[in-house]
Amino acid sequence: MAGHAALLQALLPLSYAPTGQIVEELAADGAALDTALAVSLDPLRGLTPLAALEWLEDYERVYGLPGDCRQPGLLLQERLALLAIALAERAAINRAYFIWLAAQLGYAITIEEFGQFRAGFARAGERITNYEALFSAGWRAGWSLAQGAPWQYVWLVHASGEPTTLFRAGVSGAGEPLASWSNQLLECAIRAAAPAHTLVHFAYGG
Repeated sequence: MAGHAALLQALLPLSYAPTGQIVEELAADGAALDTALAVSLDPLRGLTPLAALEWLEDYERVYGLPGDCRQPGLLLQERLALLAIALAERAAINRAYFIWLAAQLGYAITIEEFGQFRAGFARAGERITNYEALFSAGWRAGWSLAQGAPWQYVWLVHASGEPTTLFRAGVSGAGEPLASWSNQLLECAIRAAAPAHTLVHFAYGG
């Protein structure tokens, strides 16, 4: 006997030699206790949800995921990345945070901001506002330059390109494709975390 069955047998008097039906009862009771111990440890594994996939749906329910980033065919790796982002402390929403956020989804990004010309902070001869980079990236929002649009509330995410999400044993689900390409998740995740008074634009490639 092994496990709890052996422990139960050890509780019997030393002069008692279990045989027949008592052996079967010890084995059955021991197996039930073995199962109870294994199940009792599951909640501890749930403290690290990225390693305990059976708790993923519960964490998604608690954090309201995938929320606005819901889309058909969301991969297991993408669901885990969204959870990692939700679990992160967001006390400071800054450039470093958005770079980290993009890295969770497989992107290396840089961020460009468009502050207006301010006396004491800009040099003579500099443009009042840097519009060119936005329009060269294809940005259109219906704003007119003549209207003096507040470009200081616009920021541009430069991404290196579309990453390939490869199928990986242990972090991919059965039936998922061997490779997947998409930019939608990156844009949704960043826009969901962006300050409400800002507009985010995305540029891909070199």
